[in-house]
Amino acid sequence: MIKKMLKCSWLIIIASLAITVFFGWQLRTISIENTVRMYMPQSSESYQRMLKAEEDFGSMMVLGISLETSGDSIITPEYLQIVQNITDQIKDVPYVENIDSIANMDFIVGEDGSLKAEKIVGEDYAGSADDMAAIKQKLIDWQEMYNRVIITDDGKTTQLMITLEPKDENGNMLNSKRQMKSLHDIKAICEEAVKGSDLEVRYFGDPVLSDDGYNFMISDLFVLIPFVALIVLLSLYFSFHTWSGTILPLITVLMSTVWSVGIMCMLGITFTIIGSVIPVCLVACGSAYGIHVLTHYYIGLDRIEGEMTKEKHAEAIEYGLKDVWVAVLLAGITTVAGFISNVTSPIMPLKSFSVFAAAGVVFSLLLSVTLIPSLLYVTPVKVVGKNWKNKNRLSTKIKMRLEKQLKRQGGKTSEEATSSTLYSIYHFFSGTKPRLIVSTSLILVAAAIGFRMLVVDTALVNYFPPDSKFRQDISYVDNNLAGSNTLYLIVSGNEMTEDEIAAAKAVAEQADDTSSDFDFSGADASSDFDFSGADTAGADASSDFDFSGADSTGTDDFGFGPDADTGSEGGEQKQYHMLTDPEILKAVDGMQEYLLARHNGIGKMVSFTTFIKRLNQVMHVPMLDGSDQYAEALSSTVTVQQGLEMLHKAYSAAGGSKASVEQIVGELEKQLNFNGIDYYEIPYDVAKYPVATRSELGNLVTQYLYLLSSEQIQRFANNMTMPTSIRTQVQLRTHSTDDTKKIIDDAMAYAEKHFPAGYKLEATGNGEMELMMTEMVVDSQTVSIALSLIMVFIIISLSFKSGWAGLIGAIPLGMTILLNFMVMGYSGIALDLCTSIIASVAIGVGIDYTIHFMETYRTQRALTDDLEEVTKRTFKTSGRGILTNAIAVGLGFCVLLFSRFIILRYIGALVAVVMFTSSALSMTVIPGCLNAFDPKFMWSREQKEAYAKKLAEGEKEEK
Repeated sequence: MIKKMLKCSWLIIIASLAITVFFGWQLRTISIENTVRMYMPQSSESYQRMLKAEEDFGSMMVLGISLETSGDSIITPEYLQIVQNITDQIKDVPYVENIDSIANMDFIVGEDGSLKAEKIVGEDYAGSADDMAAIKQKLIDWQEMYNRVIITDDGKTTQLMITLEPKDENGNMLNSKRQMKSLHDIKAICEEAVKGSDLEVRYFGDPVLSDDGYNFMISDLFVLIPFVALIVLLSLYFSFHTWSGTILPLITVLMSTVWSVGIMCMLGITFTIIGSVIPVCLVACGSAYGIHVLTHYYIGLDRIEGEMTKEKHAEAIEYGLKDVWVAVLLAGITTVAGFISNVTSPIMPLKSFSVFAAAGVVFSLLLSVTLIPSLLYVTPVKVVGKNWKNKNRLSTKIKMRLEKQLKRQGGKTSEEATSSTLYSIYHFFSGTKPRLIVSTSLILVAAAIGFRMLVVDTALVNYFPPDSKFRQDISYVDNNLAGSNTLYLIVSGNEMTEDEIAAAKAVAEQADDTSSDFDFSGADASSDFDFSGADTAGADASSDFDFSGADSTGTDDFGFGPDADTGSEGGEQKQYHMLTDPEILKAVDGMQEYLLARHNGIGKMVSFTTFIKRLNQVMHVPMLDGSDQYAEALSSTVTVQQGLEMLHKAYSAAGGSKASVEQIVGELEKQLNFNGIDYYEIPYDVAKYPVATRSELGNLVTQYLYLLSSEQIQRFANNMTMPTSIRTQVQLRTHSTDDTKKIIDDAMAYAEKHFPAGYKLEATGNGEMELMMTEMVVDSQTVSIALSLIMVFIIISLSFKSGWAGLIGAIPLGMTILLNFMVMGYSGIALDLCTSIIASVAIGVGIDYTIHFMETYRTQRALTDDLEEVTKRTFKTSGRGILTNAIAVGLGFCVLLFSRFIILRYIGALVAVVMFTSSALSMTVIPGCLNAFDPKFMWSREQKEAYAKKLAEGEKEEK
């Protein structure tokens, strides 16, 4: 079989090169993605909730821009003109859905008894000092909407929020490439606009993460792959001292890497931060197979006597393959078993890493036993003979040098010194049963403590180093504005039951009896709710907003009421609980206050209720004509006594000595309903409004919505006048998924306790999806570790034909994983999408050490019954090889310490630790267990027969 393969050497070489060129050509189509949306399984409930929310309320793909001045205020004519120019130009950038800035955001006012959404920068803006004062006043008048959203507390920074379309022109998810193109266009606009000013521009959001992630990954690929290749190259050279031994293993791992990544590109699988570990992993681990083949090939060369011939060279190659292919195959299978364990993960980057890292190992193994022998076979005999002689000459020099060193070391070779040291370490920790139990117990206790400190967090921003521009910009936004992380809380009305529909109709009929309170057709100027002057597109307002004659069949012009149709199935209309009900609106507003009071990580909450409160306020601004009690009070003169009484009342209401000046002034304004501030609330108190029941106040809310035309409010309700779902936007100053979980849990608990029947609360957005990924990572890690250990158990059990062997072999690997989590816990490194692959690497590589040691131990056990002598021989035969391989793999992964991603630096350090612990445990715990229990699966057939014979003789003597 081997001879036939060698005769086809040129065919193998040409085919390997052709395949490499083909897959190398595929690399030009590589797609790099690093967004929460791409990481999230599209079939998951979380992802589907996000799609539904975007369908109802618009895109949640946000890009933020902050402009900071070194002066006293951003509210100046020059800066506002810059913001205006940027706003106008960004509207035309491809894939921009909308942009909110101080130049175009709505400011709701009352006008002639109606409602109007004008701009903060009004139509009559001329850049005068009065205009500046008016803009500042508007920002103060509606602080719940604007403060830290478009301007900082110190007034030096303004923020522009850009929403990108979630899908491209083909209906596919807007990928990173298109996001980055939009970002680059926007950056060009901003850089040109601020040229010559002192404004500092910062960017944040998904497109920025994608752009920086792309640049970091490209930089890493160009630096780390050559770096790890150089390390492997040097280690190979110092191992073999020949060019064939140095170059050939490296060629196989580089080709296998091209094949593996090329297949990813051909299948359209995106390359992520996790995927960028694949090349380093393959180069560091995959060279071992080529090293095995070449080691035995050189042994075959050493057996040659006389002149080198083509036939003798072929025999050396054949000898090397015959002697090693089983061991190489077993090593490859065990490594694949470790890497493939994440294949069950629902998170695509983890799954793709698992599949293509394992595929790369298979390719490397395949090329090692086919391409390397073929390349050796076609090498001219003269070159082989010359290199062989040079190697022997070099080996002679090395031997002479080692003999000198040997004398200095007291007669021990370096191999003997190393094995002696390793044996001493084993003997100290596991040389006896008590020592084995104590050392193992201490390791488990320390691991358990560290494990309890382990944090699970999948926030992608944590992949970037704190000193990177991206993280610094995010920190600025989190500290000075509302926050760069976003969570959305969606409140939806459930479908109404027949009993609920009947009850709603009864309420509607009762409302008809009191409809005169809200019949605006005949309202006079003194009415609290006089909308008689409202005009919408020239239509008579009295007919448009007269609900007194609205029927209950759902056939009125606006479909308002309990019979509103929001979808049908089988010809039957579906009716839902409306979000204009004061009961649910009050509960949602209360939830906002509750969450803001409990969580410092929340920088801002803006909701549908924010608009309702503003609408209610502006419709109750006192008319300074004495037409109501507030107007009369505001236009009257007060005595000092009355003034002090009002101030004292405000002081007490604000909390007394604990109150701030702002709170006291606010309470004073409420007393007089200054600027309608006493009505900045959800219409809920029946005694405060001219209605008989609270449910009738829902009509008032709906009438407000009919009167207002605002693009912004449409992003917070799925229907402008008949919302069955509303959205609360929660800006977070934290990226901790643990903090996000606490916020969502508190929101859910509040909804469970305070929401009226018929309504539900759901969370969505980047913050929620990262939280769901955190839970998926935990589940995936648990399953992958269990699957890996089961595969290890099966492989070792089959290899040694004993379940006990599988159990003993799995112990050090399980402890290695625990120690990895311990180190992560003590060092504060979170378990996330990237660090979750370390367990796979630990098992995939560590199992080789276990099998290597156990196989050698079994060989030596067959030669003697002296277990200590068996252990010493095992260390002498395999100890140095295991240690050298662990150091080589650890150093290979250590190149990740030079990655621009901090998370990859963590992986590099942790894998190095894992290689140390895995090799150390395989050379302490395993010999400790084998010597303590002397299991029969390690005995030779002759030893088992001798034991059985001796046992039988003992039984005869007893009889």
